[in-house]
Amino acid sequence: MKYTSHLKQLSVDMFRSSFDDLDKNNRWVKLGDSPPWTELENIYNSRLDNKVKGAGNKPARMIIGACLIKHKFCLSDEETISMIQENPYMQYLCGLSEFTDKPLSDPSLFTTIRKRITIEEINQFTTELLNKELAAKEARKAEDQNQRDDNEEPPVANTEDNGAEFTDSHGRTHKGVLKLDATCADAEVRYPVDADIIHDGCKIADRYIKKICKVLHIKKLRSCYGDARSFYLELVKRKKKGYKLIRSTISAMLSYLKKDLRKLAELFFEYKGCKEILQPHEQRILRATFDMYSQQLEMFEEKKHQCKDRIVSIFQPHVRPIVRGKSKSPTEFGAKIGAAIYEGYTFIDHHSWDAYNESTDLSLQIQLFKERFGYLPATILADKIYMSKANRKILKEYEIKTYCKPLGRPPKEPRSPEYLEKMAKAVGERNEAECSFGTGKRIYRAYNIRAKLPETAECWTGMCYFVKNVMKFLRELCLVLFGFLLNLWTDAIAKYRVHCFASMAIY
Repeated sequence: MKYTSHLKQLSVDMFRSSFDDLDKNNRWVKLGDSPPWTELENIYNSRLDNKVKGAGNKPARMIIGACLIKHKFCLSDEETISMIQENPYMQYLCGLSEFTDKPLSDPSLFTTIRKRITIEEINQFTTELLNKELAAKEARKAEDQNQRDDNEEPPVANTEDNGAEFTDSHGRTHKGVLKLDATCADAEVRYPVDADIIHDGCKIADRYIKKICKVLHIKKLRSCYGDARSFYLELVKRKKKGYKLIRSTISAMLSYLKKDLRKLAELFFEYKGCKEILQPHEQRILRATFDMYSQQLEMFEEKKHQCKDRIVSIFQPHVRPIVRGKSKSPTEFGAKIGAAIYEGYTFIDHHSWDAYNESTDLSLQIQLFKERFGYLPATILADKIYMSKANRKILKEYEIKTYCKPLGRPPKEPRSPEYLEKMAKAVGERNEAECSFGTGKRIYRAYNIRAKLPETAECWTGMCYFVKNVMKFLRELCLVLFGFLLNLWTDAIAKYRVHCFASMAIY
């Protein structure tokens, strides 16, 4: 007997519902209800003008929610809009009042956002999250204290805690442990080889010559890209590339690139205003191509591989090589960031495309910590590169504790076991900075910054670590709520046991 189903084909209309039917325990619903959206809205709107004519600005919850989804799943701008369009829980996170099939916005909105939001504003977002978490913990402690029995002795303060609150000789309050470290946020560029960079310049020059001639309706000028590419392919197809072959190839490609750049310059001189045919980003790439040619010619003639402000990619001319000295990747290409970790939250205090000594950030990071929280850190944990003579003097002036190897000759008497134990504990706690960097790079892809402009790349890097902070904020609130419910359950059991024993005593 043939089986026939009694169920009819489902229709799309059966799935349409309001946000009232959403599961309250869903992660996106919890994330939408947890952050202090009012404070974040005020920070986001502080530099915006909503009085001008036009469509108006998007709400901060919609913008921040879309960025959370994008960096949580490491999506492109187009894929992020599509995923939000298909998921009602994500639409709730973005602050929509009801489910809609229309796209949230155009994908180009993300580029505008990255140009608008700065690292300082992202740090303010993180500060608001941390303040709310600390307030929840303080309320939790106060409630636990109120529930204690009057006969119970108060808990003894842990004097060994590095972050214990104290007041120094100048009346300044110190509290918490601040961890400092630096890392590199790699940009999405291929490894810079001289022949590859020159080949990119030849290709760009050929493309722009054709575009200008087509728009001006003039006879197409013959470029030298075909000849340059022949030399380039002959080089890259060789398994063993000798020194003479590399030199001869680069010499030929530089000569062809020079001819094409000269043709572009003649077009700009003969046809006034034809430079405006190129888009702003194309003009930026062309300027980088001219600078790249000058650098490559200088290095070729002087037989060297280094120069000042060397361009490693004409598409991202702001990217610089950062020598880190690591075994896996001695040189990284991207931005060097100086980060401060407090209570597990990461703050990007310094973002630079040029290599610098991170020890110079110590004074700045102390001041930023004071501005954010209103007090100084009790202890600072950092690598030995931060413990220079000048920084030790600064820490002494601020009366901030640290655990580091003293300068000068080793002491005649060995250190006490208690001091050595504190040193070992400090080293272990300092590793939290490396864990924070690893989480931001592996999970939220802070090692592959795909934004092309320096300001957008800076916002991209900050958003990667902000999403990490938001996820930690959600976990901590869940733990606080779980602890509260656990205490209520424990108290209920204790009262029930007391009631049972009292009943047994009566009988």
